[in-house]
Amino acid sequence: MTTDIWFGVHVPPEGRDFQEMQRICQSIEAMGFDLFTVTDHFMNMRNPEGISNHPLECWTTLAGLAAVTNRIKLGPLVSCYGYRRPTVLAKMATTVDIISQGRLIMGLGAGWHEAEFHGFMDDFPSVPERLRGLRETIKICTQMFQQERTSYSGQLYQVHNVLNAPQPVQSSIPLMVGGGGEQVTLRLAARYADISHFFTRDTETLDHKLNVLRHHCDSVGRPYTDIRKATSMNVFFRSSSGTEGNSPTEVTAMIQDYIDRGIGLITFRFTGLDNLQRLAAKVLPQFRAN
Repeated sequence: MTTDIWFGVHVPPEGRDFQEMQRICQSIEAMGFDLFTVTDHFMNMRNPEGISNHPLECWTTLAGLAAVTNRIKLGPLVSCYGYRRPTVLAKMATTVDIISQGRLIMGLGAGWHEAEFHGFMDDFPSVPERLRGLRETIKICTQMFQQERTSYSGQLYQVHNVLNAPQPVQSSIPLMVGGGGEQVTLRLAARYADISHFFTRDTETLDHKLNVLRHHCDSVGRPYTDIRKATSMNVFFRSSSGTEGNSPTEVTAMIQDYIDRGIGLITFRFTGLDNLQRLAAKVLPQFRAN
């Protein structure tokens, strides 16, 4: 049982110092996972006004992790377009790609955390404006990754012959568009993304989102198979004492079901290193080429 599927681990940095993030990331790399992602937030997602457990900044964390890892891909899941000007964001992403020697996955999304927008960016744009900003940011960043000089004229952003040098190590940094919005976000993924990542609660929703993405690919004239489809999964193994959880056989079957439906990347939510070690040892080898 082999297939071209990536396995990632998503670790929110809330309440974690860099030493812990480094230890977790290096351990996950050693286990053989393909991708390590962090959230792009300035405040605790669930308790933004609290006094504790706020996160490290996403991109400086990724830069630090890029310097202390060797193989694993790194990226935000996903970076909010509106927290940095697109030109600055592209330069930051280029730098992380250079530090990592070509291991960056560029995750981008429209953003949703109202308290962060108000606190750090002064206002909270409407949904149409955020989606417009995502589209324009994708265009600007993509151009800056592929050429030294970029000009762009949009409704929100104007770029005049900006220089991005040195260029990324990767000739085209893979773009991961995050979000399952069916009218705009999945259409943007169909047009621009190398990876389309969305969250689902059940396989019925998963199939529906994949069908929407396929429809958008047809409408923009792009092969559906060009895009790596991605979603997240929680895995908890049953302990020897019989506590609630799954067996390796059950987890393997769940993953195979996702693959059969078209998924090419699964990002596992961080459930502790011991749990992930069992996943890496007992399940992932079933999906690796010998």
